[in-house]
Amino acid sequence: MRDACTQILQREGFEVATAADAHTGLKAAGACPPDLILIDLRMPGMDGMAYLKAVKALDPDMVGIVITGYATLEAAVEAMKAGAYDFLPKPFKPDELRALVRRGLEHRRAALRVSGLLHGEARTADLYLAMLAHQFKAPLAALRQCVAVVLQGYAGDISPRARGMIEIAAQRTDQMMRFVDDWLTLSRLEEGEELQKVPDLDLVALVRKALDRVKERPESQKLLIQCLVVEDPGPIEADAGALDELFANLLDNAVRYTQPGGSVAVEVGGTDREAWVRVRDTGPGISPDDLRRIFEPFFRGKAQKGIPGTGLGLPIAKRIAEAHRGRIEVQTALGQGSAFKVSLPRGGQRAPAKSGG
Repeated sequence: MRDACTQILQREGFEVATAADAHTGLKAAGACPPDLILIDLRMPGMDGMAYLKAVKALDPDMVGIVITGYATLEAAVEAMKAGAYDFLPKPFKPDELRALVRRGLEHRRAALRVSGLLHGEARTADLYLAMLAHQFKAPLAALRQCVAVVLQGYAGDISPRARGMIEIAAQRTDQMMRFVDDWLTLSRLEEGEELQKVPDLDLVALVRKALDRVKERPESQKLLIQCLVVEDPGPIEADAGALDELFANLLDNAVRYTQPGGSVAVEVGGTDREAWVRVRDTGPGISPDDLRRIFEPFFRGKAQKGIPGTGLGLPIAKRIAEAHRGRIEVQTALGQGSAFKVSLPRGGQRAPAKSGG
């Protein structure tokens, strides 16, 4: 289990350390406190709940996720009381672990941001935003955790009617958590948060990784999803995390708005001046009226009615592209799908001026 989790998370770019027993793990956490810790409920040397309490004493903001194959309601409740951020029963899928760790680390960043701002490291407006988001996310995460415990059967059998209502509550909670995440991301981008650019970033590998995650989603199983490297653009200088979010947002839209039996295609290419990625779908397309507004925060077009979303995915994608001195262009027609092309400058080149829709 340790090796599997390590391989899954290291592929996402996370630094991972492991320990074979509780005492070794506690010593390691004290020497080099992690941002997030995955804890087996039953492990040598110490009960997982006792370990969680001990490690939280070192750093109250450390995010603890309890993993166990002995999933019961009592264990979940105890994990929450001990300060666990979430509860992950075995067996779980790689995308479940990745998604939970990303949420946990965003929660950690929010907590650290609030702590730093309280010590006068930024403007008052930033403090209000961070505190508000943190106060939203903590109860939402706890609510989602409790709902998941019931849906997964740890609280006993529930009637089909009750399950239907609880599933709706879970969906709405997920939407609210996504909204808070997107809102925070957009706010940071609009405030000009500095990107962590690294040279020699492999754009093709980054796109394929985002595409692999999308393919694991249940709704993707009914679609034809392909990746074509028209021409390897070579390495670029960029913020890997920001670009990953940009492509995730475009792919998320493409999958959600494409009917079963349709297709999503990702193309990667480059020129002497630019690297580019195009995401095509066979969805409903975008009307001319909506096309003028799709990059406005919170805007939801006619084709989006009835499809969950925050209205922030495209504005975030656009601002990430612009923060890299790039741009996004759209080709679309009603009933003929859409294509979003992201162009990014190579090396120190500046992208050409924005044009088109």
